[in-house]
Amino acid sequence: MEKEKYIGNVSGHALVLGGGGIGSEIIRALFANGVSKVSFTFSGNKERAEKLEAELTREGHDVRAFLLKDIRSSEEVDAVLESSILWAGEEVVAMVNTVGISPNTPLEEQTPEEWQKVIEVNMAGNFFAVRTVAKRMRARGIRGSIISISSDNSTVSWSPISAHYDSSKAGMNLSVKELAYHFAKNGIRINTVLPGWTKTPLNDSLPDDERKDVLSRIWLGRMAEPAEIAKVVVFVLGSGGSFMTGAEITINGGYR
Repeated sequence: MEKEKYIGNVSGHALVLGGGGIGSEIIRALFANGVSKVSFTFSGNKERAEKLEAELTREGHDVRAFLLKDIRSSEEVDAVLESSILWAGEEVVAMVNTVGISPNTPLEEQTPEEWQKVIEVNMAGNFFAVRTVAKRMRARGIRGSIISISSDNSTVSWSPISAHYDSSKAGMNLSVKELAYHFAKNGIRINTVLPGWTKTPLNDSLPDDERKDVLSRIWLGRMAEPAEIAKVVVFVLGSGGSFMTGAEITINGGYR
């Protein structure tokens, strides 16, 4: 059988949208598993992105941060993709989208505007970003791999304060399956990873009573470390997931 052009353990040039809690650990895991270059994006926290870039560069890694103010803008995503490829001198063969927002607003205070923004960023933004990268891969004949970071909230959460977030992630799951089906004939694998409760800044605003309830429902009795999510992402992104597409991979410590 002719050797497929999938990334190996993981190799080549990878693009990570978002370099926050989970995103930064994914970048580290990518380098640990053979990626030669990583482009990643930031929106509001330029200082954190520059610090991460400098730290990884000192460790001998080829990495560059790019500003992506709003994932809802197809023009911005296109520009970042082009800039990252120009910087790396090679096409993107793997992409992970970690961008997401979760306002944690009491249900009766959630406004139509807030719902619209959460849906646009988490679901629509992901759809169009993934489609943009997949179309580029197809045009260049790259049998690449893409992962969207969703949330276990999309399947097992009925928390009133995150109704919009949970709904947006449920919609993301289905839209990723549509993308996976569409691009499968081009050898492009597209999957969704659903982290459970994880120690990230996104969960810092969780009320104490909510946090206590969450921990009581996790069988392993704790939240995940971002690195634990990253390990699975890289496994699926690379050769470990070579026969996986349109899948939803849950990492939640037994949360029910």
